[in-house]
Amino acid sequence: MTALLFNARNQVWVQGLGTLVAPWRPSWSGETAPDSVANQLDAVWPDAGTPRWVCDLDSPEPRSVYWARLSLPLEADYQPNEEGVWVSLKTLGERLRDAPETLDPIWKTLHPEVRRRAIDIPYLNFGPNEFIYRFRTDRQRNRAIYQDDNTSKALYQSQLCAAIKTLRRLKENRSGAPAALDFGPVVYLLPSHFGFCLGVQNAIERAYEVIAAYPGRRVFMLSELIHNPFVNSDLQRRGLRYLQTDKGRPIEDPDTGLPYWETLSAEDIVIIPAFGATNEDKVRLIEKGLPLNEFDATCMLVEKVWKAARRFAEEGHTVIIHGKAEHEETKATFSNTAHFGPALIIRDFAEAQILCDIIRETDPAKQRERLAVSFVGKYSSCFDPARDLQKIAVVNQTTLLRNETLRIIEQLEEALRDRYGAAALGEHMHTQSRGDTLCYATQVNQDALGKALESPLDLALVAGGTNSSNTYQLYRLCADRLGTRAAYIQSEDNLTAPGRVQHYHFARTPGDPLAGQQEDRTYPWPEGRPVRVLITGGASCPDGVIQQIITRFNSFFPAESLRSIDAVLAELEE
Repeated sequence: MTALLFNARNQVWVQGLGTLVAPWRPSWSGETAPDSVANQLDAVWPDAGTPRWVCDLDSPEPRSVYWARLSLPLEADYQPNEEGVWVSLKTLGERLRDAPETLDPIWKTLHPEVRRRAIDIPYLNFGPNEFIYRFRTDRQRNRAIYQDDNTSKALYQSQLCAAIKTLRRLKENRSGAPAALDFGPVVYLLPSHFGFCLGVQNAIERAYEVIAAYPGRRVFMLSELIHNPFVNSDLQRRGLRYLQTDKGRPIEDPDTGLPYWETLSAEDIVIIPAFGATNEDKVRLIEKGLPLNEFDATCMLVEKVWKAARRFAEEGHTVIIHGKAEHEETKATFSNTAHFGPALIIRDFAEAQILCDIIRETDPAKQRERLAVSFVGKYSSCFDPARDLQKIAVVNQTTLLRNETLRIIEQLEEALRDRYGAAALGEHMHTQSRGDTLCYATQVNQDALGKALESPLDLALVAGGTNSSNTYQLYRLCADRLGTRAAYIQSEDNLTAPGRVQHYHFARTPGDPLAGQQEDRTYPWPEGRPVRVLITGGASCPDGVIQQIITRFNSFFPAESLRSIDAVLAELEE
């Protein structure tokens, strides 16, 4: 038997000096019965988690391979003995390439197996129901970490928003009645739920805490922490750097011209954003010997989708992901799902209809042809539609419209009934594919907005980053109700004059000719009655931005005509 021990940096312990006389050997080797492995390794490594069988090596000396991971924190300087050293998989691979004589021959067979399964290393001590980063309770919140100077306070603090959330947000996962802020010549209507969700709050706190805890280290974010330019700029102001764009393009170090990816060292820190990361990006960090779990800000509701997808795949279902293939979250979900079974991404109702046609097609050759043309880069390797579309399950990008996902599921069910018969539907569509993987914060924001939209309105303003999917879904709800009297904005700067606003065209589909353009829109400016304005923000919109939008809109009226904030709040509390 051979056993490998990994630490929190995803480095492996090797025995020996790495010389011709004392080559690097695996962490432990010996003869033991399978049912005695745990006791044997517990005696050798008392600070490690339960060992896991990984594979049986097909080598001149066949042997079973087990992995174990230390349960000690990142800062612990643990050395199993004085006869070895911790090395990264990258270092081990370079040594195998350049000086194989300084390694035990078993590494020639063992190292490729380790690399192939490297994504499992950080999670060796995780149970099936454990999450990387659980939501913090209100008592555990650390808002002070990002509200320590005037710039950050202006971004994150809002007296009005805090009062609304206290009075109207009776439950985190259930929408309430909207709040009306009567300033006299203008009345603002704000939903009970808007702005930061728990996952975003978790991610922001973790990012600021890491920067503060490691002042002498380079701290990177894999890509944007969240889809809000003001939050990301404030983090950069404090020294944070980004490894790549939200589209996965490497960012270069301005001093060297080299991509940051190429200069990463074991002394650097990389934070994984709220959207999660692809297995491919995680493996690049693992192989370099960088820790993951301690700096992973993946939202637990995104991870909930991954767990559902894994369960579906392990039960023999192909996972259909309703999401945008270019979005970081969907890319991460697809990568994670494809690790366990077949997966395919569909963007919208139109692509779902194409998939339904492929399901109904009985000619395997025509199925493969249609798949290759319509879903380029959107399905896992070795995907065979004749085989892999017989049993399906649906998960979704957490920031989309639930009703749209449900409509797509109904489409797919209809196609499966046509192909296999109504009585056999349960054998071909997973019964839990009912949109249950939508983020509840996304849903409750949409529900709360729906209640606010029932009121008479002159204008709706939806604030969020230009690449924020959940913000766009909120805008869609407003546009369905108000048409061009709804506007997608980023900040108060988009309010150009009374009755005029700059609307941002979100890139709903690739190649959209209007994507990224600003459009000047007009809205009614009534006489003889107050202007009625609905304001909401996406899940990554800070409260300070909402407050600044209200302040800017108030500036369109004579100061003496406006009621004071204290009077507005007092009325709100009645």
